[in-house]
Amino acid sequence: MKPTRSDILRRRVGVFVTLFATLLCVLTSGCLLLSSPKTSSDFTLSEADAHRAGALALYSKGLLLESGEGNTDTNAAKEAAFQAFRQAVRLDPDNRRPLAALISNLTDRERYSEALAELETFLARHRDDIELRLEAARIADAADRPADAARHCAIILAAQPDNRELAQALIRLYFQSDQETAALDTIRSQHKRFNDNDSAALPVHWAVHFTREGKHPARALHCLTLAIGQRTNAAERAALIMLAAESQLMLGQTNAAIASLHQSYRENPSVTSPILRLGTLYAERPDATNQLARQVQKELNPESTLLLLAATQQALDDTTGAIATLRSFYNRRMHAGFFPDESFYLWLGGLLESQKNFPDTERFFIEALSTHPSSDEIKNFLAYMWAEKSMRLNEANRLANDALQAEPNNGAYLDTKGWILFKSGRVFDALQFLLKAAERDKDEPVILDHVGDVLSAAGRGSEAIAFWTRSHQLDPQPAVADKLRKQGVTLPKTP
Repeated sequence: MKPTRSDILRRRVGVFVTLFATLLCVLTSGCLLLSSPKTSSDFTLSEADAHRAGALALYSKGLLLESGEGNTDTNAAKEAAFQAFRQAVRLDPDNRRPLAALISNLTDRERYSEALAELETFLARHRDDIELRLEAARIADAADRPADAARHCAIILAAQPDNRELAQALIRLYFQSDQETAALDTIRSQHKRFNDNDSAALPVHWAVHFTREGKHPARALHCLTLAIGQRTNAAERAALIMLAAESQLMLGQTNAAIASLHQSYRENPSVTSPILRLGTLYAERPDATNQLARQVQKELNPESTLLLLAATQQALDDTTGAIATLRSFYNRRMHAGFFPDESFYLWLGGLLESQKNFPDTERFFIEALSTHPSSDEIKNFLAYMWAEKSMRLNEANRLANDALQAEPNNGAYLDTKGWILFKSGRVFDALQFLLKAAERDKDEPVILDHVGDVLSAAGRGSEAIAFWTRSHQLDPQPAVADKLRKQGVTLPKTP
């Protein structure tokens, strides 16, 4: 049979009482056998032993009271045990056992400051007691005293430099106590020590936290500056520099952000995101498109300026102008003997598709796929276009399967596959893919609309209404509103 807590406590008490009795006998016998007067050192030793014995007896008493043996008033017994532990610590302040019992009692009562004070007194004499120092850090953290918790964690980390979990806790505590320099130094030392993906990710994780959760762009920017300095891969650096630009914008540092976005594009020209973001910033300037157009005429190699002009036109809702500018860029690249990057095809193809010119868009994406035959995004785009038109469904299905083989949990790819199956008359097969897509992208209105359509076709009207309603809430498209009205749903009036 497994021993109960009371059994364990009784055994402990029995051991300590026996030890205490033995110790008292030794002390008593020793006093009776002495025939010469005590020296001062003899008196000090005897007094210290008596204190230790008294502390041991009090500790044993506290354990017995905690066990509840023979006590009907549990609260009184707990208080008496607490006082016994406190007195034991006063008699023998270097004994860890009564101290640990006292700390446990104080923390159970959420008297964190008192518990921490007891531990601080002990640790001042026993600096290398890692276990109790860790307890002090935990209690300080619970008491919302991150600076004290960080102080104890730093001492432990110095003794256990490979403890990565502790280092991460220390970084958090440093940030929480506004010791930013110490936090960044710890991040830096972790990367220097381990030099792996986990250590390289630390400053990025904190940057994301301060940007999205902490709303602290200055601190995010400092973390990103550290992260950028640790990267040598151009694509990674470009992505981090773009994140830094967003922090700079939040801080009102528009010129610095523009410079960062230009640098991000130079680091990785195959990604158009920095250029598109620059376009939204340039669109706020008066006469921006004319100025950029004049700049294009002056430059010998105006390719990046052409892209910036197109992004600015797009930001100003001049889709026709943006398409013309991108075609100019395309012609220049082809004349020089270079095919544009995949991201360019997706950019221009998306604009062409928004113009509802299906033949032109289809030709463009077929060409894009021949240029970038391994592009899963281009395959998905073309497959979805064919599904929307209910044409070339077998070929569309093959392209969708290729895309899903590369990214089986991609919500957009799952949606395309489901939509192809739906257009092929395979309603229940389609529903499996579309529900999975909706699970991956819970706030994507197009996917939710598709799920509603397939549920309706499967005879599950009430469920279809729920998905259409959510889709309409996210993006109030007239087509979705019509479906809801046909089901008798009254929509709220738009202001």
